[in-house]
Amino acid sequence: MDKHNRISIKINGRESKVKKEEKETPDFVESEKPQIIVENDEVAAAQEEEESDFSWVLPDESLKNHSSKEKDIPVIPIEDLRHTKGPSKLEYIPKKKKGFQLFSLKQFSISIVLAIVLGIGFGIMILKIVEDVNAGPAQNEAPSQSTNEAPSSSGKQEDTPDTPASNPVAIDLETLSTGVVQGGRFSTAENANTRVDEIKGKGFAAATVKMDGAFYVIAGIGAEQSSVSGMKTEYKEAFPDFFSKTYEVPGGSYTNAGKADSEAIKIDLPVFKELAALSSQAFGTGAIDNGQWENLTKQLVPVKEIKTDNLHEQLQKFHTDIQSAFTQLQKYKNDGDQKSLWQSQQSLLNAYQAYTVWISELS
Repeated sequence: MDKHNRISIKINGRESKVKKEEKETPDFVESEKPQIIVENDEVAAAQEEEESDFSWVLPDESLKNHSSKEKDIPVIPIEDLRHTKGPSKLEYIPKKKKGFQLFSLKQFSISIVLAIVLGIGFGIMILKIVEDVNAGPAQNEAPSQSTNEAPSSSGKQEDTPDTPASNPVAIDLETLSTGVVQGGRFSTAENANTRVDEIKGKGFAAATVKMDGAFYVIAGIGAEQSSVSGMKTEYKEAFPDFFSKTYEVPGGSYTNAGKADSEAIKIDLPVFKELAALSSQAFGTGAIDNGQWENLTKQLVPVKEIKTDNLHEQLQKFHTDIQSAFTQLQKYKNDGDQKSLWQSQQSLLNAYQAYTVWISELS
């Protein structure tokens, strides 16, 4: 019998012996083929059994160690993951760098700008204060005195930079003595004003003056008591109870007069006296002396140059009324209109009233 070469095949750890002849016969092939098939079937069954056992039976210890080595994932701290490359679910937050940063530069710049702005503003304020001090008190005066009369129709009192309260100066005033036609003495201003309206309603002149706690009605004014006799005659039929009298507004030294007021009254007061004298004399003589009128015209020139913005409210009225009296008296001198003569008296009475209020506030 010929020798056969043997081929050994291991399948799943099992060795299968297969005889192989150099020249295979059909009988050998048929007898060995079922064996190979059987062995292959056993291998397949063993593989299926191994796969099914892996899912439900604990694997071999060596296999467990082998699989754990392959599946072990190193634990990396969160801090290290932030610096690893590649995708990560944790957001990378860089650490703050020490030293000079951008936000510090911004704050520093804003601080410098604010410091410059505040410095400039403070400097301007100091310069303004210095300028105000060097400008002198005459430019910083504001009216603070109140009057006894009702406020003007506008309801506001003009702000003037020169008032007795803010810039007081010493002033010496002489006693103002005038002759008047007195139309009555009343305890209340209401009753006195009622009488004034009655007198004006008949075409005459009248005003209310408060003195010694009483209200006096004046129906005419002149330089002295004798000079108003002509006006008293005019009132004889309409108001027989009127009489002439001398009124005096006390003078003296005052330390709370405004600087502009003290300068204006020195110019206005002599003109007022001259106007009162010419107006009252015209009622008796029916004319105005040319020499006196020429002298009065010269005195009026500096009066027109006075700026009333810095005057006390009552002196503003006084200043305006004496100029109005001059205009009315000039009209009477030119055409002899008796109505203009009475209007000059009304302007002089209004000026006298304002002067007495101003003096009472200085006292």
